[in-house]
Amino acid sequence: MTSIVLNDRAVLRLTGEDRIKFLDGLVTAAITDAAPGSLIPCALLTPQGKVIADMIAHIGPDSIALDLSADAAPNLAKRLQMYTLRAAVTVTATEERVRVLSDGSPDPRAPSLGGRSITADAPSADRSAYDDARITAIVPEGPDIALGGDFPHDLNMDMTGAVDFRKGCFVGQEVVSRMKHRGTARRRTVRVIADGPLPEPGTEVTAGGKPIGRLGTVVGNRGLAMVRIDRTDGVGEIAGQKVQFERPDNAPFQFAEPATPAST
Repeated sequence: MTSIVLNDRAVLRLTGEDRIKFLDGLVTAAITDAAPGSLIPCALLTPQGKVIADMIAHIGPDSIALDLSADAAPNLAKRLQMYTLRAAVTVTATEERVRVLSDGSPDPRAPSLGGRSITADAPSADRSAYDDARITAIVPEGPDIALGGDFPHDLNMDMTGAVDFRKGCFVGQEVVSRMKHRGTARRRTVRVIADGPLPEPGTEVTAGGKPIGRLGTVVGNRGLAMVRIDRTDGVGEIAGQKVQFERPDNAPFQFAEPATPAST
């Protein structure tokens, strides 16, 4: 497996003696008991429960490296600095990159994603092997996420260890917990399979001629899409092409039942 350095991920570093307690009080996952070398998927949410930044926290002996979308990094850095108040924490934007499909610590979201580590190397020219691995594992990232518009359940974060429903308070916790306990999550990220090449990310997904979601990462005739699971029985259309939707193996959700033809 050839490792890849991503050009769409940035790295923020947290240093200072309060860094673990500080981050644990904000993000969706539990950080407090994480051992050095651990990777913790998590997110910072708005008070309304929507994702501001999805990230993976690389726990080091003296710092925490936050591996996140480059588009989200400047806003997250400002927010974290705003939250520091009197905490002994320093937030630093770095020039570091993220290496994937590597021999680093295992990506906890899916074994097939291999290792993940922080590097100073230049980005790789071709990242299709990584995107293909994410599509296989149904793990959204980058173009799959509308920052400030999606809930953690939309991104299957409740299935990848990115949300700890047993920990203490975090920003947006009430909304996310309510969605879990009431079973009100209606949008989910699924795998898309087509007979021909799929169009670019952001293309509208429909079912029965009605919009149900948007297309995300694409590699050839496979991709990821966020769809309304209550409006499709596992079949839809993208740019006039019929497609099939597939759920994660551990999915706690089902597609809608196929419509029953009216009797005559």
